Amino acid sequence: MTIEDSFAVRAADPGPCATPVLRLPRGGLRHWHLRLVAGLRAAGAAPRVAWTEAEPPPAGMETLFALERLLQPRPGPRPSEGTTPGAAELPEDDGTGSVRIALPGAAEAGAAAWTILFDGRPGEAGLLQALLRGGAPLVEVVGGGAVLAAGRPSVEAAANLCEAYEAVTARLTPILAAALLRPTPSAPAAPRPDRGRPLAAHALRRLGRMLARRLYHLCFYAPHWRTGWRFSRGATVWDSAELGGEPWRVLPDPGHRFYADPFLFHWQGRTHLFVEDLDHRTGKGVISAVAFGPEGPRGAPEPVLEEPFHLSYPFVFAHDGAVWMIPETSQNRTVSLYRADPYPHRWVRVRDLLTDLVASDATPIRFAGRWWMFATLHDGAGAHSDMLGLFLADDLVGPWRPHRANPPLIDAGAARPAGAMMVRDGRLWRPVQDCTRLYGGALGLAEVTMLTETAFAQTVRARIAPGPAWPGRRLHTLNAAAGIEVIDGSAAPLRLFHRP
Repeated sequence: MTIEDSFAVRAADPGPCATPVLRLPRGGLRHWHLRLVAGLRAAGAAPRVAWTEAEPPPAGMETLFALERLLQPRPGPRPSEGTTPGAAELPEDDGTGSVRIALPGAAEAGAAAWTILFDGRPGEAGLLQALLRGGAPLVEVVGGGAVLAAGRPSVEAAANLCEAYEAVTARLTPILAAALLRPTPSAPAAPRPDRGRPLAAHALRRLGRMLARRLYHLCFYAPHWRTGWRFSRGATVWDSAELGGEPWRVLPDPGHRFYADPFLFHWQGRTHLFVEDLDHRTGKGVISAVAFGPEGPRGAPEPVLEEPFHLSYPFVFAHDGAVWMIPETSQNRTVSLYRADPYPHRWVRVRDLLTDLVASDATPIRFAGRWWMFATLHDGAGAHSDMLGLFLADDLVGPWRPHRANPPLIDAGAARPAGAMMVRDGRLWRPVQDCTRLYGGALGLAEVTMLTETAFAQTVRARIAPGPAWPGRRLHTLNAAAGIEVIDGSAAPLRLFHRP
């Protein structure tokens, strides 16, 4: 199942859909414009094109982008690079379009057109200012004075301003599709104040950061995660929405390997901790496990599941008298189900629940009479942590089908799963990753307030960040079982002192 297949389910709904006319700049067309047209077609929106004059790009932007593409090349053509109208067959407006949409790079289309705002400001100038402020910008599709759809794309993996621009424009397709197919009118957000930072100063600062990052990677293993655990005495993190209380203990690692994505599981009187076990020398992860006793872990984690591809996020659970695992297998473009045989040392792949898609941190739960699965999806562009994919099934082994609102959420701060979900007082809660500033920068505790075959909504009730109780820059997993809580975060082992 591809991302486009997931979108197409929504297009099959009998509800009305506006026919968009996209205002494109004839002299300023970029490859991301063509990708947007193709994406809206896949979503069933049947877009047409109206050519217009190009909006002058912000001063210095093209030069800076060209320099950044030169310093950090990627396979092309790049979404930010220019192209010509003849590069693709674009159906032109024949007067039947019901709504006109001014895209960044095109001249303004008048008050009757829909506008795309970035932190409250339109056009490429608005997008550039939002990126210069840092973090994930708020993208709003505004028509008739109301916000019809919104999202907060992640720029977590962007090495420079050009890549951040490409990450945000990559998410305009699902945001515009939502505005066309399932608008939810609301009041626009107030524009954020400009910081007025010159592009030259930004470029110099970015260059300094790039050099510092390369020097850091020469000296330290990075990224390097560490797993923390504690016995739950008193209020848990879910109760207090903070990391204080009983001190966290660190699961020791050898330095050239790290343990991340901790999941606890209690079965037949035994408790085991499952982790992603990544060797920095190979960059490939396996799933390892260690038994827990009254004093904590009994030894070091030992591998229990290895594949030719990278594994992480070992979601372990019980169902129908058996123990199952759904680890992340996104490198294999699957979501795969394994059964313990025997538990916990051997795992057999039963079947691929989803195929032909890149899904991160798949997290299932049985709720309200059916199975639901949450994951973040990646369609070949943009970040891996901002686009929520939701799937449902009547049985664990499937068939699994995409939610009709996929993707129901574009949000760097609350889309990606961060551990097992739970039901409290009949309400469904999910821990989520906050990647607004950086990948795995913090956790959120989100209450799912709407979950049906056609609708989804959640509200983040608390945000938890690293601090004195758990030092570091990152925090991106929360799980608990058998009176034990586990989290993970960042560390910085020197290569010199942690050689295999």
